[in-house]
Amino acid sequence: MRYVFAVIFMVLGVVLGGFGILQKTVLAPSDTITATADLDSPGPLVVVDPGMLNLYPGPARLTVEGTGDVTIAQASKENVDAWVGDTAHTEITGLTSESALKAEKSDGKDSAPNPAAADLWTSVQTGAAPQTLDWDQDAGRTAFLIGTDGKSDAAQQVSISWQKDAATPWAVPLMVAGGIAFLIGLVLLFMGIRRGRRERRRRTARQERRRKLAETGAAFAVVPALALAGCGAQSQELPEPSPADKPSTATAVIDDGQAERILHSASEAVAQADSNLSSKTLETRASGPFGALRKKAYAVKKKAKDVDLPPALAADSITLNYTSATDAWPRVTTLVTEDSDSGQTQLIVLKQDTARSDYKVWSQSVLLSGSQIPQVNDARQGSTLLGADASGLAKTPQDTVTAYAKALAGGSKSGGEFGDDDYAKQVKKSLEDQKKALAEGNATIDAKYTPGKNVVAQQTADGGAVVVGSMTSTRTISPESTGGRSGTLSVPKPQSELVKETSTSKKLTTDYAEIVAFVVPKKGGGKPQLIGVTEAMTGAELT
Repeated sequence: MRYVFAVIFMVLGVVLGGFGILQKTVLAPSDTITATADLDSPGPLVVVDPGMLNLYPGPARLTVEGTGDVTIAQASKENVDAWVGDTAHTEITGLTSESALKAEKSDGKDSAPNPAAADLWTSVQTGAAPQTLDWDQDAGRTAFLIGTDGKSDAAQQVSISWQKDAATPWAVPLMVAGGIAFLIGLVLLFMGIRRGRRERRRRTARQERRRKLAETGAAFAVVPALALAGCGAQSQELPEPSPADKPSTATAVIDDGQAERILHSASEAVAQADSNLSSKTLETRASGPFGALRKKAYAVKKKAKDVDLPPALAADSITLNYTSATDAWPRVTTLVTEDSDSGQTQLIVLKQDTARSDYKVWSQSVLLSGSQIPQVNDARQGSTLLGADASGLAKTPQDTVTAYAKALAGGSKSGGEFGDDDYAKQVKKSLEDQKKALAEGNATIDAKYTPGKNVVAQQTADGGAVVVGSMTSTRTISPESTGGRSGTLSVPKPQSELVKETSTSKKLTTDYAEIVAFVVPKKGGGKPQLIGVTEAMTGAELT
């Protein structure tokens, strides 16, 4: 019997330690879970729903197999759905098993624009298939759009891999317990051997009896049964996506990263258009007053080479992303930007007409020295867009532009309705100087300012607004007229290059366009204040 317990402990130690080692090697669980969808004619777009990359704790990887270049874009589910529109697509909505993704196809139009360069995405990557995207953020409302050129199938296979806890908590305890049990067995064996030597002499007399006892002795079977929790696979419910709830109020339309990407693209396009005086190139990133003013400036520049174009877009840095909050289109965001070469600070309004449209520069105004913008909502929250007739302000947005145009023309008491600004002083002085110079030849000058009909207004945190609008203006010089006879005017450059005359007895009219930006306080909070302006000559004619 002295060796029986030693053998039991040694066998138990080998079994326990062996299972511990197997759990670290052959029986070690996989450290990832991978679910795949093989796609047959999925359409030009594939959408991965919010929460799909967060089905299991830990980092995830989205892998897209296909042909050619593949784009993986991120945006809120609402924005992705708006961009997809009525295009045929496949949506990844969940799991059918631990290793298979659930793919649901929706019929629709068989093509879409190439998604690679869309402004709507908060993040986008494009490259040769296969493409992978690593994800370790909260689910939020983020969905993923997969596409190629908008015409070919978006993908051949989509898979998502999740890191999982591959810990083997029983492995080390089993190996330690096995080692201890084996050592105990060795100790018992050693003690048994020593005891056997001491008793050997006494057993000599009873050798025959012990021989007979050995022949009829009992046999022992050691069958240790081990129940190792976690060694076998257990059936579990499949996880389901748990994204954030759909927002109950409108959210900010672009984040800071988007703003930088859009501004960079717009500034490159405008710079190229300026270089080639190309209205067609300009139209890819320009609209509204900005596009209208610049196109006319190009026409002038083609005839009068020495005329300066309006300033380039300041795109070196963004000091303020004053974006709006809306879930509809058109969408507007306002940026305050700086240009290191010129030292200019500009207020740039960007407008997007539809989900698939690029943001285009709607206006650009150079901020006047000392101008200040009131505190605005954080870019993650966005600000409220106001209508042209919005109440609660010192003046409605449209009335602000109309009254300022009237003030510049020298009309009535309008000037007292605005805070002092350098531009109005400059306009007034310029007109007075021209009148004095023309009076020597009995000629006259008349200035007219006409407000534009479109304005953009965004609310500030204090209840006021930043208002941007446009004006057109003319300055008409009339020669002396006596007894039905007109005097002669000298036509200066660059007007002479436009009208092809250096002197005339006709009226000379020079056209200008202005983009103006104001801070308008809430009602009772003070006067509207001009904070920025851009002006350009847009034409000249003899009448």
